[in-house]
Order: sequence, then C-alpha cells, then structure tokens
Amino acid sequence: MSTLEILSIIATLAGVACFAAVFTILYSTHAKSTVAQIESGKRDIELIDEALKERIPKVKRNKKIISGVKTALFVLFLAIAIPAFIFSLVTRIADGRPIFGKTFLVVASGSMSYLNEENKYHDQISALEDPERFDRYDIIILDKVDSPADLKAMDIVAYRNEQGYTIIHRIVKIEGHGADTVLTTCGDANEAEDPYHATFSDIVGVYRGTHAKGVGIVIMFLQSYSGIITVVALLYCLIMVDAVSRKIEKCEEARRGKLLGAIEGGENAAKEMRAEFKETIYYKGFAYRFDEKGFIDKRKIEDGEAPEEDTMVKVIEEGENTSSESIFIESKKLEEKKDAEDGTKDAEDGKKAPAPEENAEGMPEVEAEEKAEPAPEDEAEEKGEPAPEEETDGEEK
Repeated sequence: MSTLEILSIIATLAGVACFAAVFTILYSTHAKSTVAQIESGKRDIELIDEALKERIPKVKRNKKIISGVKTALFVLFLAIAIPAFIFSLVTRIADGRPIFGKTFLVVASGSMSYLNEENKYHDQISALEDPERFDRYDIIILDKVDSPADLKAMDIVAYRNEQGYTIIHRIVKIEGHGADTVLTTCGDANEAEDPYHATFSDIVGVYRGTHAKGVGIVIMFLQSYSGIITVVALLYCLIMVDAVSRKIEKCEEARRGKLLGAIEGGENAAKEMRAEFKETIYYKGFAYRFDEKGFIDKRKIEDGEAPEEDTMVKVIEEGENTSSESIFIESKKLEEKKDAEDGTKDAEDGKKAPAPEENAEGMPEVEAEEKAEPAPEDEAEEKGEPAPEEETDGEEK
C-alpha cells in the first residue's frame, strides 16, 4: 500500500468519524429537546390531534399501509446491502482465488466492450458466432482451469501480468504444451496484442458467458477502505437513530395515554357513553367536541373561555344536565412555579417576625424608654409623699 493510499484512508476515516460524531450530537440534542417538550406539555395539542386522527378508519388504514411499505423497503434495503457488503469483503479477501470453484472479478476497463476495426485479429474475432463482450464495472464469473488443454483460441481469460495486475482479454494464439504453454492475448477494443505473454500458471480463470452489468461499481466501492468505513458509520447511525427514536415514541405514547385518559376518563369510557351524550374539552386554546359516536370537531376558544394554564376543563351534557370538571395535567413548568411560590411564602413569613437586633455585648437591645429609671419626683407622686426640696448654695428656702 502506497503512502498516498494510507493518507487517503486516514482522511476518509477522520471525515466519516467527524460526520458520525456531529450527527450523534445533533440528533441526541434534538431528541432531548423533543422529550422535554413532550413532558412539559408543549406538544399536547399535537399529540391529541394525532390520536384523534388515528381513530378515523381511513387514516388508520393509510397509516398501517405506509408503515408496512416503510418496513418492506427497509427490509429490502438490508436484503440487498448486507449480502453485497459480505460478497465484497469475501472477494476482496479471496483476491482472485476461486470461491466454490468460481472466481468473481469486476471489469476495470473497457478493453472488451467492443471490437476495434484496427484490431490485428479483427477477422478471426468477427467470425465468432457469439463474441462475448462486457463493459467497464460489469462483474464476470470465471471458471477454474485445471489444465492447459481446457483452453483454446478465442477464449476470454483473466491472468496476472508481471506487475501483478489482473488482465481480462481474449486468447488469440496458443503456443507450446503443458507447463510450457504460452498464451498471446488481446483486448477486442485494442489494436495490438498484449506485450506480456501469459503462461498457464498466470491464469486466474476462463470466462464462460456469465456476467452482471453495472453492479461492479458498487462492489468496488464496498471493497475499498473508504467503502468499508462508510458502511460501518452508516450502520452505526441507523442503530443510533432507531434507539433514540424509540425513546421519543415511548415518551409520546406515555403522554398521549395520560391526555386521552384525562379526556375520556379511562380507556373503556368511550364504550360506556350513552345516547344524547355531548362532551367538550377546553385545553390550550382549543375546544374539542365529542358525542356518543366519538370526535366531532375542533375549534379555537374565545376570550374568557380559556381555562388556567396546564388545566383541562371537561364539560359534559347529558340531556338537560350539564356538569363541568377541571383536570390538571402535570407539567414541569407548574412544578417550578409552585416551588417559586413556596419560596416567596417563606420569605414573607420571615418578614413578619424579624429577629431582634443585638448590641455590642451580644444582648438584645431594649428601647430607651424601658431602660430609663424614673425621676424621684415621679416616685414621690406615686407613693403620695411630698417631693423633696432642692438645695441651692447651702441656704434654706
């Protein structure tokens, strides 16, 4: 393997690995966002609409047909791609050696696609009743040759030249016998014979007329390192997408069941509906109407009709009786709102009973009026005694 081929493989591997990594990150992020929207109730209307549409027989039948077609196409793709990939790997490993007595080769040139008027052996070749020919990228099947006696002039053979390349040309002359047999070959589209004269030991196989048109280009790609890396990355992406999609579908199914359970009051409620039964569901800006036969229609609700956020209102009419029921649909948004309200309430309770401030000695401060001692006059008045006289400069008044 040359340095250029090694660099090409490394570049292909790096490019495919980067693609797979970016695809994984983007799809995983999309899946997480979708699951978060479903769990928070942002896609409730879409899920309800899908569930109601699926109850229509025609829609249900079409969905089943589409699902069956998708499955059939996917199985058909795998049935073609997997055998082709395995066949490519096996023929690559065999490297021209027979497999169950047959050798499979991809035609790499157009030297056998037509007869050149300037071909040195034009007359002999044109005299053949059925001169077999094939185009570039066709796959041909070669039979094993047990002895030189199995070969004759005008047979198409595959042989390896002095450089190790496999050549698929027509025998125009055979010289010698046994192990000393020497073959002169020439491509129908060429003017002159090949410069290398193959011996019996160089022969890979003889062509007996079996080939497949055009599919060789796919086999050649799958045999290459780039093709192998690409197929492995593609299989990884398919497996990853399938696993993540199942998580999203499971989340949608759980949410859809919760919504339909809130609407219908249980899975068997629709079967127990009585005649002259009408039900209207108000939820997220839309009103859904049902009767004893099922879903009727959907409309946008007017101002004033809308229920509280993330709350579904069910209005049931049975004859002259009408009843209304509010059903709370869980959402993370409301849980966060509740936590915020609890935090606000705790803060308000803290404001109502503030802790007393402490003085420098660590004791609670008391108001100045409580700490001040009463004047002597005030004490005398309280006891009913005369207030003591004040002395001035030692003289009595």
